[in-house]
Amino acid sequence: MPRFSQRYGYLPLEKAFQRESADESLRTKLWNVLKVAIWDNYNPHEYRLQETTSKIDEMLRRLWFNFFNHDLDSLPNFLPQYHGDNKTAYLFLKKFFFSCDWFELYDFIEHISRDPSDLLGDEARGWINNVLEEQNAAYRFVGEEIVEITDKQEIGAIEKGLEYPEKAVRTHLETALRMLSDKQSPDYRNSVKESISAVEAACRLESGKENATLGDALKKIQNIHPALSRAFNQLYGYTSDASGVRHSLIDEPNITYADAKFMLVACSAFVSYLKTSST
Repeated sequence: MPRFSQRYGYLPLEKAFQRESADESLRTKLWNVLKVAIWDNYNPHEYRLQETTSKIDEMLRRLWFNFFNHDLDSLPNFLPQYHGDNKTAYLFLKKFFFSCDWFELYDFIEHISRDPSDLLGDEARGWINNVLEEQNAAYRFVGEEIVEITDKQEIGAIEKGLEYPEKAVRTHLETALRMLSDKQSPDYRNSVKESISAVEAACRLESGKENATLGDALKKIQNIHPALSRAFNQLYGYTSDASGVRHSLIDEPNITYADAKFMLVACSAFVSYLKTSST
């Protein structure tokens, strides 16, 4: 769950989503994708790999010239030419990859994706997207471009929700965030459940009806627009029906990271709205 420093603004919650950042774990997994998909296929002595090796050499020249803006005369060989040769293009690329700014990292991957060699194809981009999702990065490949899928407004909505004064509501949101952000074993299904439970708990508190359903509690809350009330009632219905989350916990649900993130953002924003509209 978010630490004290995250909940109260001393450490940005953005880092939970790796927005405008890229930690070592993310860089390592992304590098390994490039290594398996591209670098490991470099072998000028293997006949079946000679075409790929040539493509890597040509891509490297374009990277050196266009991306790094280096003198082509200074371009080293991709792999060592003799024992102890440590001035290789491979080591240069690796050092850059693990030390550059987060935005340069994405620039580099995107540049390779757009290279005419097509060495980073659809399958590899899909693999990269899986890594980005697993590591809670706020970016994804869409076509050959990397785009942001978690913006500052969404993160701000979650932060505001985590400021809700009653612990019961905060606990549900914290649990939803932890389940969504868990790099080892994310639980999107139960993250959705916890997000909507936060809304249910907030509505019970605001309505003064401790045992009311969400629908009944919404009817009792003053100063809430009827359309907004209906929208969240319907959303709650989605999570409660036979094909939704609550009644099919032992089944395999079709719930994605995007679904869970949307619910967390929407429910965080709604509990903040409830507290603001009641004051």
